[in-house]
Amino acid sequence: MYSPTLVTLDLTENKVIPKKIIERQVVEAFLGGRGIAVYLAYETIPVDTSPRGSDNNIFFGTGALTGSIIPSSGTAIATFKSPHTNTLCTATSTGHFGAYLKHTGYDFFQIKGKAKSPQYIVIDEFADITLENASEIWLESVEKTDTILRQKYGQKSCVASIGKAAINQVMYTGVVVDRTHFFQRGGLGSVLASKNIKAIVLTDPPEPTNLPEFTEDELSLFKSILLNHPWSQLLHTQGTYSAIHQIIKYDSLPTKNCSRKLTLQSDQVSSFHGYGEAYDCWQCSVKCERNSYQNFVALGPNLKIIDHESIQAAIVKCDEEGLDPISTGAALASLFHIQEDKRKLLNIDLGFNWGESQIYSLIDDIIQKRELGDKLARGENYLYKQTSEPSPMIKGQMTGMFYYPNCPVLSMDLSSAPYGATHFKTGSLVYPEFLGYPFPLSPQSIKGKIKLKILFENLSAVLDSLILCPRFLPMFLTSDSILNKFPSRLRGVILQTMPIRLLSSILYNNSTVSPLINHFNSSNGSSTNILEIGNRITLLERLFNTRAGLSPSNDVFPRYLKGKSDFYKKQNELVTSYYKAKGLNPEGLVKLNTLKKSKLLGIIRI
Repeated sequence: MYSPTLVTLDLTENKVIPKKIIERQVVEAFLGGRGIAVYLAYETIPVDTSPRGSDNNIFFGTGALTGSIIPSSGTAIATFKSPHTNTLCTATSTGHFGAYLKHTGYDFFQIKGKAKSPQYIVIDEFADITLENASEIWLESVEKTDTILRQKYGQKSCVASIGKAAINQVMYTGVVVDRTHFFQRGGLGSVLASKNIKAIVLTDPPEPTNLPEFTEDELSLFKSILLNHPWSQLLHTQGTYSAIHQIIKYDSLPTKNCSRKLTLQSDQVSSFHGYGEAYDCWQCSVKCERNSYQNFVALGPNLKIIDHESIQAAIVKCDEEGLDPISTGAALASLFHIQEDKRKLLNIDLGFNWGESQIYSLIDDIIQKRELGDKLARGENYLYKQTSEPSPMIKGQMTGMFYYPNCPVLSMDLSSAPYGATHFKTGSLVYPEFLGYPFPLSPQSIKGKIKLKILFENLSAVLDSLILCPRFLPMFLTSDSILNKFPSRLRGVILQTMPIRLLSSILYNNSTVSPLINHFNSSNGSSTNILEIGNRITLLERLFNTRAGLSPSNDVFPRYLKGKSDFYKKQNELVTSYYKAKGLNPEGLVKLNTLKKSKLLGIIRI
């Protein structure tokens, strides 16, 4: 039976609070990973705390499968209150960090308080946790920090570190793991910097653990489904970038800060090809950690730049200092957008315009918080606030990279996300709308998609709690369901009329996710229970954020598009429908009856 442990490092007191086993009731309710971390954050982070305050605890988490022979099981999560959105945030890093942390004997690692001076954290081969003086590496880049710490603790150590941008409190900085993977969204880097922590070093390299709970046949089937799925093949050759041609096909490639769609000539479209070096993750041969669609479009087409070499160089620059490329691109696009469309309200002469790669010169200014870079470093929403102009940001954070009027339900999916439009936690409607998994649906269609949104967001929460790579979500959906036998124009009608529990039993792949829950949780792994566990996690995230002051206005797509009154009317209708289906009241608050049905009332403090 999976019995996860929690260890706490109190930075203020410079002491380790010995590990404890997490209560069985909590494990049954939330599985592990994101679920348990959200519970711990809900119970310990004061609702009115400043994201950069000493009482904003950070929870690094693993799951029951972490460090095992299962592909991608080195993935880890980090849950904290985001300075970017002022909401609870769970960032994900694929790679190896989770496997290293699990190997120490700690399933969850809480960092609380604030160190008196710059430090880094070491967890050694004996699972001893110490603070070490970081003054000599405090202002070094991620790459230099990684090099220095590996020279000291061994080349096989796992190093998670922050760069100068985080030290300078750039809002949208993450934590880079082993130079190649990234706790990217939400501003975790600036939170760690505010605690005077430069890096976390895990010195003891783990070996993959066996899973005696599974038969050889179960493991073989599970691996086969994950690694041989058509989506895995696309990820292997092109990464998530492989979606770009379908998104272009449906006129949904955005430009000018997602305010317009980008129209390209055929030779320009054919020039879009895979880019970047492939990096592996724990026990996974897919090697999709490259070629991110979101990063590429944010720093490329969204700025009306389509030159691959220039875009890739800008992404590498962001990675070197732990800048979130999505938010960096959005901050730069905000500058152009306000200059062009808002009658030069900022009174700044840039000297360059949309489509000109000279804009990338500002990335160094952002890292140093120098001159105009100081304004851009305060978040992609900052410039809009200075001009009182409508912003495209959702809960303070940039949306995923789409032209939204051409995909209305995906727009609502992202806008109603618990903590801003974090594409790994929501936005999964991109799979049926643009990639055809588990079956194709038109991006413009609406019928039945509210139920799909709920099913996908709940399944995503479960995968984040087991923990597996968030890109694997399509592999946990049945591709040969009865719905594939109907013409696409009828699928929406069927989805609309089908009860959500029946729909979950058809769509959730019982060959993959159900055995995982059966073996590690005394609850059964039925599609109904998967739906309930995921729902419980997402409801708890909403409870935290409504306590923090979020309202229905934060769930409605931002009104920055001109001449799109029909689109905005539909967005309001879709949010209302989602609230009803999710068991929320018209103000987006969780109903008492919903709390009772979810079984949260007996577990959490209200």
